[in-house]
Amino acid sequence: MTRTIRAAGGVVFRKTSKGKLRILVVHRPQYDDWTPPKGKADKGETPEETAIREVLEETGYRCRIVAALGATRYRVQGGVKEVHWYAMKPLPNSPGFTKNSEVDEVKWLSPRKALDKLSYDQDRELIEGTDVKKLAQTGTLYLLRHATAGDRSRWRGRDEDRSLTKKGWREADAIADTLADAGIERILSSPHERCVQSVKPLAKLIKAPIETSPLLAEEPDLDGAYTLVDSVVGYNAVVCSHGDVIPALINRMMWAGLSLESRFYCSKGSMWVVEVDGGKFTTAQYIPPPEV
Repeated sequence: MTRTIRAAGGVVFRKTSKGKLRILVVHRPQYDDWTPPKGKADKGETPEETAIREVLEETGYRCRIVAALGATRYRVQGGVKEVHWYAMKPLPNSPGFTKNSEVDEVKWLSPRKALDKLSYDQDRELIEGTDVKKLAQTGTLYLLRHATAGDRSRWRGRDEDRSLTKKGWREADAIADTLADAGIERILSSPHERCVQSVKPLAKLIKAPIETSPLLAEEPDLDGAYTLVDSVVGYNAVVCSHGDVIPALINRMMWAGLSLESRFYCSKGSMWVVEVDGGKFTTAQYIPPPEV
């Protein structure tokens, strides 16, 4: 009976600052070959767990899984290797590549150059059969209304500086815990203090910067706000804004085909989780504020 050797790996991709797609390939000195990162499963691991661990160990990139890509099978000494593949994107808290016992070099290449670089036909077929362009437009948007802030009528300073209450800070901490394992890649926020504070615990936890924009402030230029949010489609991104902005964005997304899976609410500290598939808004689920 032929032994099956189980393994998993990742077609890891990212966009450059100019929006160009790049795929990660690794050089293994033991075999003097170029391949996507992969490795054998440890006992009790799921294929997803194997892929995430092996990519981290070989490349130094912590990744989120975007989609399953199926499996490749080929004969090796001692049996048949079955490799489960996943499209993956690096997360902001990745340590980055360091030369190790398995991999001595990595390259980020265009899909075309990656095909030329790879050593094996099955790897080239894998890349050719992966719609990286579509996958780069697949992710989840977390539209967050800021947590509980001080009373507007009692605030004596600029409204932009109005900060969270003690309850609001507890909500912000709870939101960070909720999203800790969500594979968040970017955090966008209104520049108003109550919004920035609402995502500070999350930013600290995942080691990601907070990108502020006046387009997410109250009384927005809706076209500008929508364009900004549309620019992060494909990322797992948190967008923190206000009670007039979030409903307007949801409404605009519904024009574009978004379907709500729950009744519409927009309480302080709540989120709308918007799924995006191939650049298209698909479904949205309401997450109420944390009970703190």
